[in-house]
Amino acid sequence: MLKTILRSIFKPNHQPEMIISDLPFSDLPFPSEEDVLAIKLINKYWVKNRSANNHHNAEMIKTVAENMLLDCQAIFASPDRRKANREKLLDAVSTCAKMQVLVIPPKSEADGTGLRGLFGITGELKSKTLEVIEIDKEFHSFPENLDFEKAWNQIQYAYRRAWACMNIFEALRHEFNDFNPDQSQDWFRPLFATQCAYAEGNYRKELGMPSVLNIVNEGDAYGDYAKIVLKGEQYPDQIWEKKYPDLDNPKTAWN
Repeated sequence: MLKTILRSIFKPNHQPEMIISDLPFSDLPFPSEEDVLAIKLINKYWVKNRSANNHHNAEMIKTVAENMLLDCQAIFASPDRRKANREKLLDAVSTCAKMQVLVIPPKSEADGTGLRGLFGITGELKSKTLEVIEIDKEFHSFPENLDFEKAWNQIQYAYRRAWACMNIFEALRHEFNDFNPDQSQDWFRPLFATQCAYAEGNYRKELGMPSVLNIVNEGDAYGDYAKIVLKGEQYPDQIWEKKYPDLDNPKTAWN
């Protein structure tokens, strides 16, 4: 896949003609093949993706892109790229999942994700946004004394950035053969779904809200999915499914 991507970017003499014009945030004079791949993905999911960077100013877009590139370079410099990418992916999934359960609307509104009603994900946390940003250090960088509307805007901006990061690392894992060729059996979507469930369960507990799960410690079981992924199992979904056969399978429940 890497060679295919590079052929679409480089001329036969391998001069990186498109780098400067295509990648306004990058000042690399002689980008490596890995840099070119990372920059291409950052463009796709962040720099040139208006759904992701909408309402971000040019300087913020550039700063976020540069940080994304540094993360990708750290992965490529690692002696175990697959493991390093999984670690970055898990961080991004965790961050995105925390905000996903805040942006899922209540039952009175349509839910485009299809997650509401599954795995204890309710859409009830949106109204608790101000309380959540007070209790989770994930949001301690937000300005103080926000009203709901301003807090909601901050959540949406941060959510889009996290979404972009998550998709970049998700795409990179294909470069490291860290996926199931049968997409219906791949572990990424179940990972995201279980981490949304884990995030909602934790928030409900910390806010004193009643649990909507059917089994004691069900929330911890969803959190365990990420731990199995981090251990490096080739197919972590299969390990999790065998360990928790009584829970809904996110591969089939969320499709």
